[in-house]
Amino acid sequence: MDEKALVKACQKGDRQAFEALIRLFYPYVSRFLLKMTLDESLAEDLTQDTFLKMIQNIEQFDADGGALFGTWLIAIAKHRYIDLLRRNHEEWADVDSLQIADGHDMEANALRHLQYEDVREAISKLPKEQEIAIRLKYEEDLTIQEIAEQSGVPGKTIKSRIHEGTVKLRKLLRGKERENG
Repeated sequence: MDEKALVKACQKGDRQAFEALIRLFYPYVSRFLLKMTLDESLAEDLTQDTFLKMIQNIEQFDADGGALFGTWLIAIAKHRYIDLLRRNHEEWADVDSLQIADGHDMEANALRHLQYEDVREAISKLPKEQEIAIRLKYEEDLTIQEIAEQSGVPGKTIKSRIHEGTVKLRKLLRGKERENG
């Protein structure tokens, strides 16, 4: 059964179609959220929450319309993550994810992780529209057109958000360098 047929079957309440659709899109949504959160446990929770919302709102998706189901699903995932950030107002440190091959690599890995955390922290200080556009572009490797389709915003606006966000990001990181060095 193709994606469109699965969605239509889900809209009629077909439990097997829901299971098939979830199996089909689970890795895609999970990877997206892992890249956004950098936290496996949080990404897993948000992935499950995304599919719960998908089940609750499947009737709202226009299977015959122009939007792809995957795009609609990623939009739900993105909104679940944004809602969580708004509720919690906190950063999630991913210190446990440092994978140290041996003692010699420990310092280099720690330094890379700290630098990445600086960038992540700076990105989180950007206005939400710029933060999301930059994360989708550079962490999810989406094209400007794909981001525009997902967000329902013109490509020129997405380009502008990425450009303005990158300029602000450079300033934030330069200020951080001055503080530390």
